[in-house]
Amino acid sequence: MRRPRGFTLIEMIISLAIAGILLTAAYRLLVANQRFYRSQSVVHDIQSNVREAALILSSELREVSASGGDLQLMSDTSITINAMRVLGFVCAPPDMLLGRVVVRNSALFKYRNIDATRDSVFIFREGLTNRTSDDRWLRGRVNGTAAALCSDGTAGTRIGMASLLGTGNFLQLDSVTQGSPVRAFETVNYRLYSSGGTWWLGVSNLVSGSWTAVSAVAGPMRANDGVWFTYLDSTGAVTATATNVRAIQVNVRGQSTQAISIPGHPSGTYSDSLSIRVAVRNN
Repeated sequence: MRRPRGFTLIEMIISLAIAGILLTAAYRLLVANQRFYRSQSVVHDIQSNVREAALILSSELREVSASGGDLQLMSDTSITINAMRVLGFVCAPPDMLLGRVVVRNSALFKYRNIDATRDSVFIFREGLTNRTSDDRWLRGRVNGTAAALCSDGTAGTRIGMASLLGTGNFLQLDSVTQGSPVRAFETVNYRLYSSGGTWWLGVSNLVSGSWTAVSAVAGPMRANDGVWFTYLDSTGAVTATATNVRAIQVNVRGQSTQAISIPGHPSGTYSDSLSIRVAVRNN
């Protein structure tokens, strides 16, 4: 008689044991790969945030004129500056009665449009052409903008001012010639701050005389010293006098809120840092 086809009980037990071992090994490998890729994502995010914070701060600080008063407040973890937003050039004779200048639209370089609620302007005044001692930047508070025409009929933007800093006399616009540069800027504060137990690089803007709520720019950062400013004079020594600042060193230190698990890296949260030094303008 032929033996019936099938598996014995012992064969079934052995097969299930082998399958269990293989499935356990596959599960452990899958979990390890998930942890690795999740940790890699955390590392990438921290490195990207550190570079982003350094790039934003370097681009803002590069336009700062310490001798011109752009450094408003300085501390280790906070800095208040006049940040340039628009660069234009006068294309028509200024209105010395109403305090208005027209800039050419085709040569208008801007981060955004001029905002009367937050922007002021610097207008270059040539003075006598045979000397430089009377050249200066006139500072005015913007009170409105409108479409206008340049002297050659091309499109322009008219910038109206409430007054010039230190005086309401718009007669100082008499030596503002066509081609004179106009810089529109706003006052901003960058600082390290904590929200919900996590530290961030944040920014606040001065709008209509009041500071806006702090908005996160990059992070998470290391607690207490995730963003650190050092102000240096012409000799490279640390200074607390704004007009003596020649360069600003910024140390950015990012730190993850999640632990990582990568071979070759210590377990726990991941940290990375970047140090930059920016030479300020006109100093």
